[in-house]
Amino acid sequence: MKFFRRISADGAVNWNETQENVSNGATISQLAIGGIFSFGERLEGKLELDFANRQLTLLDNFITYKFTKEYSLRMGNIQEPFSMDLLNSFKDLSMMNRAQVVNALAPGHHIGMMGTFENRQWLIHGGLFFQRSMNSGQKATWEANYAKGVNEGFSTTARAVWMPQNEQKTKGLHMGVAGSYRTPKTDVSDEGKNVVRYSQSANTVNKIRFIDTGLITEVDHSWLAGAELSVYDGPFKFQAEYMHNWVNRKGALAMEKCSGFYVQAFYLLFGGQQDYNNSRGAYNLPKIDNDKGDIEVMARFDRVDLNGTEIRGGASNQWTLGANYYINENIRLMLNYAYITHDRNADANGERIGKNNYNTLTARVQLRF
Repeated sequence: MKFFRRISADGAVNWNETQENVSNGATISQLAIGGIFSFGERLEGKLELDFANRQLTLLDNFITYKFTKEYSLRMGNIQEPFSMDLLNSFKDLSMMNRAQVVNALAPGHHIGMMGTFENRQWLIHGGLFFQRSMNSGQKATWEANYAKGVNEGFSTTARAVWMPQNEQKTKGLHMGVAGSYRTPKTDVSDEGKNVVRYSQSANTVNKIRFIDTGLITEVDHSWLAGAELSVYDGPFKFQAEYMHNWVNRKGALAMEKCSGFYVQAFYLLFGGQQDYNNSRGAYNLPKIDNDKGDIEVMARFDRVDLNGTEIRGGASNQWTLGANYYINENIRLMLNYAYITHDRNADANGERIGKNNYNTLTARVQLRF
């Protein structure tokens, strides 16, 4: 048995808004506890709970059975195998927030089962998934739809990654593709079936979702596709993704399309090494010298466009610079500056003035033990 705890506290300051003020403030972005439990060589489990923002959220909660070193089956509340950035654990993110397109389109945790094949150069995983696990914020939505007898909906998602690397695992390449077929799920709205929604907020403090399609009704199914590229060499890593989503609606309603991408790069200044995780096809926190710590500098450009044929969810560009100070393997200080631009449709589903551009400075203190 191995137990862990994580605490992250964030603050944000915004300025030079072109249309309306964006609130400054602070929050506990994560307050997580959990454990990993092994029963012999083949069976293991993980339990992870987050209590941030006075709300209980189930994160990784699953059991895994390993048939061989290469083949395994996982069941429970798990991350759907889509998006390298989303498969990075919150504690391992080099930037304070994931790219906008990842927050808007990537599926995240759902209840389901997933099979995995993994060796030194390949990672192939896919499965069948249902609802998000119930958390305190979704209780009313679930109960309303259960009372109407509405089916939950499902998704089938798969991902393949080629990941050649040197013997020391300090240098390597990551190339991945992923796809998902999705029917509407009833955790989106208490209005029942055939509804989807795509939205995202800029950071953990500012909860305004300028990019928001609102409820898209009469949805039959959707297709989601993604491509991933990353390279790493000692202290350096580069990472990029592109995603495209097609929403097929019933009757004569037009198909809705949305997409986005990001490119980002990182460098450790004082001898640290980037740490690639073959089992997830994503990155862990860097390996550093605990006696002297390290500083990581970074830059990212990302874009998301949720403007479809009839649905106008808005588009946004974001330029981000940042630095992380790794005091040791347990404590990290993070600082990100971003300039965010919106088009005229980025109006939080018609509730605010569109085309609001602004600067934001965010900071985080992260403790894990």
